[in-house]
Amino acid sequence: MKFLFYPISSHGHVNPLLPLLQELVSRGDEVVVHVTRAFEAVVRPTGAAVRLLDDGLTIPTALTGGEHGPTSDQLGVRILGIMRHGLRETPRLLEQARAEQADCIVYDPMAMWGRAIAEVLPLPRAIFHTSVGTSHSPTFQRELKKTLKGLPPPRILRSILGLLWTSEVLHWRHGLPRVGMNDTTSAVEGLNLVPVPRAYQPDAHLFDERFVFVGPSVPPRDERKDFPLEQLDGKPVLLIALGTSALNQRPDFYKACFEAFRDTRWQVVMACGKGLEPASLGPVPSNILVRQWVPQLDVLQRARVFVTHGGMNSTMEGLWHGVPLAVFPQFGDQPVNAARVSELGLGVSLTAGEALEPKVLRDIVERLDTDPGYRSRIAEFQKELREAGGHRRAADALQQYAARRRAS
Repeated sequence: MKFLFYPISSHGHVNPLLPLLQELVSRGDEVVVHVTRAFEAVVRPTGAAVRLLDDGLTIPTALTGGEHGPTSDQLGVRILGIMRHGLRETPRLLEQARAEQADCIVYDPMAMWGRAIAEVLPLPRAIFHTSVGTSHSPTFQRELKKTLKGLPPPRILRSILGLLWTSEVLHWRHGLPRVGMNDTTSAVEGLNLVPVPRAYQPDAHLFDERFVFVGPSVPPRDERKDFPLEQLDGKPVLLIALGTSALNQRPDFYKACFEAFRDTRWQVVMACGKGLEPASLGPVPSNILVRQWVPQLDVLQRARVFVTHGGMNSTMEGLWHGVPLAVFPQFGDQPVNAARVSELGLGVSLTAGEALEPKVLRDIVERLDTDPGYRSRIAEFQKELREAGGHRRAADALQQYAARRRAS
């Protein structure tokens, strides 16, 4: 069979797909993935074919920001602009898709161009979520409203209106379906792959058989490069990383971490993101290693505590390796993950005040390390992670679904 994939071109959306792409290729399926040039090098080793999107559809990993970093509004405006640009590309991409003669389309709900193409072509279509299921979860919707805090600011509102206008124009000119921001959280297809175990899904009882909770896939990655892992041997390791989005540019937070863990028992590994030069943070304490990027899985194998932004990949990877989490959410679904981690007793959710107060942050990390209840609960949860099935179960479900729908 031949599958067309339409993810969003960002690390948080492409990386979870890679094991599934490789699994399908290993089974003899033809897989075509639509990404920007920035992600061509990570997709091609899976054996999948790449169709390049316009470079302007890449989610930025850096934005101009001050001491507190870029704001979520800044990133929101950029993402909305990318969605609008993607919609403008849809007529061209639709013609490409018709020529592929595929058997099934798999899209990310944020990739509006993928959703529009899926609705036009008479093919089985599936969703690959990169977070929890959202369409049937009142808890998710409630947490999202808390994050949005009322009406959007004017620049976000202008971007939303521009997106809706572009969708309307494309509907009248090309017959494309109307799409909007609500589709990113409400879309449901005949198959919806969710990369978390059912035990983690908020309001799991409300999701029917169309939703398959496959859990994460965390295969080994050869990422070490020149990182000095040997410096971590025999020491209690604390990993601090706020992910790959532009909102990881938090000089105030990283400097608070310097003060919190300077001259302590911890060997700290800190990833500050591509948007910040480590030298810009000032003198680095001798027990802290700061890099723009670190080999996260290699470090997690050695870590005792993980201070994270709560992106789904990082959350699942930390728990997969049995590491208690201190979640300092920045954007999107991260507050939902922070709340869920806290509810399940797998870690704690940090407010900005707690994350930026050195003594409070240090005390929380110490509690996560020394309270045996956290590791005990995580050990139980790890069974759920490993039994969910990962990329192999996702491939099974996708192949069976596509074959069944094509036969009907």
